[in-house]
Amino acid sequence: MSGLVLTLPIASGKVEAWRRFCQELSGSQLQMYINSRRRLGVTSERMALVENGFGATAVTTLEAADISQVVNRMISSDYPFDRWYRERMLDLHGIQLAGYQDFLQPALPAQNQELLFEWTFISGDGGF
Repeated sequence: MSGLVLTLPIASGKVEAWRRFCQELSGSQLQMYINSRRRLGVTSERMALVENGFGATAVTTLEAADISQVVNRMISSDYPFDRWYRERMLDLHGIQLAGYQDFLQPALPAQNQELLFEWTFISGDGGF
């Protein structure tokens, strides 16, 4: 399983529109969203709003067996929902998802990674 975290500033004055976008994903657009994510190979997606003195930011986490393939498909898809999603990204964040293709890199094999910290809560482990 591989993942990707996108931290995207929300354009000035667009926080409520971003909230409505999330409501649409879980409401009127839900079935098209589910169809899109299944077709793309997304296994999990989370969207969070972070607001501070510098403005508002959307933090989106995607998980998939092959996240590079998912992003490439998301960027190039001609399905109406995927086009709508990209248009919303442009409106809400001022970014074109196609610009992220240049930053995609294949995941490094585990032997080339150095894990420096990990923590997992295990209920009843006596730590609390």
